[in-house]
Amino acid sequence: MTAHVQAAPSRRPVPVDLGFWCFVLGDMSVFAMFFGAYLWELGEDRPGFAAEAAHLVVALGLINTMVLLASSYVVARAVAAQRRGDDARARQLVGWALAGGALFATVKLVEYTLEISNGHAITSSTFFGYYFVLTGLHLMHVAIGSILLVSWRWGLAQGRVSMRWAEAAAGYWHMVDLLWLVIFSILYIGTHA
Repeated sequence: MTAHVQAAPSRRPVPVDLGFWCFVLGDMSVFAMFFGAYLWELGEDRPGFAAEAAHLVVALGLINTMVLLASSYVVARAVAAQRRGDDARARQLVGWALAGGALFATVKLVEYTLEISNGHAITSSTFFGYYFVLTGLHLMHVAIGSILLVSWRWGLAQGRVSMRWAEAAAGYWHMVDLLWLVIFSILYIGTHA
């Protein structure tokens, strides 16, 4: 009779550390409170919010959504490339993600310019107050995420970046993307529903 030895299950460590996940959860919780407040106000004055939201250029929001989705894809590919030991490819892909972040910021600044030139400011209505606060906070997160990507790319060039750092930078970038998907859904699309 042969005894079957069962191998211990392989356990892959959780990417990054608990502190990072607590930070992400805290950051997303702040946005969740803003989202909740916005949805409450929307429920109180749907016609007013819909009239104000009609001034947004939905095509610009959609372009930015596609840009961030594409940049999140290349960030995921960069992590995979680094995991395989292909730092040159990872560096190239992180560069593409940075270009996506720059394009997102440019489109958002064009959109702000259009809204402000049409008389819509943070104080012009409750809707635009939320619009500028939510998208402004998000744009700040894009800037922080871009700094993390620059650091990751520089580390790849120097041959001194850990997988944990790459996963943390990528995780932050994915959080930024996720937050934008919610912002786009509730501000640009959901307000009209």
